[in-house]
Amino acid sequence: MYIAPATENEISILAVLHVEGWHSAYEGAVDQAYLDTLSVHEREEGWEKWLANPDINAAIAYVDDHPVGFVSYGKVETMPPGQSNIRPQYTSEILALYVLPDYFKQGIGKALMSYACEKLKEDRHQGMCLWVLDKNKNACGFYEKLGGQRIGKHMIEIGPSKVKEVCYGWRDIKNLIVK
Repeated sequence: MYIAPATENEISILAVLHVEGWHSAYEGAVDQAYLDTLSVHEREEGWEKWLANPDINAAIAYVDDHPVGFVSYGKVETMPPGQSNIRPQYTSEILALYVLPDYFKQGIGKALMSYACEKLKEDRHQGMCLWVLDKNKNACGFYEKLGGQRIGKHMIEIGPSKVKEVCYGWRDIKNLIVK
């Protein structure tokens, strides 16, 4: 397995992984009809905008030259509740992390987290957070095993569904970097 930074040349790869990631992560948690309408083309348009933003980065994990997951990370976009804008504890955020189900429990998610944290640390970030659906028990368990602490929650709309999203935080990301 290797991880490489995503560029505009990988927008289609990111879009496919993103749609497949939503299908596996959110089946049963959000409206299935909505999931069925997800479009790779629309995700490509989204990724064009996201990768043009200097505050957002992405990397793709490959196994045998086949893309199997990705992580997107950068400056915090959705502040955890109660965080000070003057001196925030969490200045960075994992915006998305998806691994194809056939590659779960092989260390790919952990490697993607490590990669993102190493890059965030290089950009002088110390604390990091991420938001995940409360019903995504696999992801919640994964983040808890990596030392994430629940630091907030809110309700969001995904299609016609209102779902609870929880925030996990790490005050010091250096412990997530695996060499």
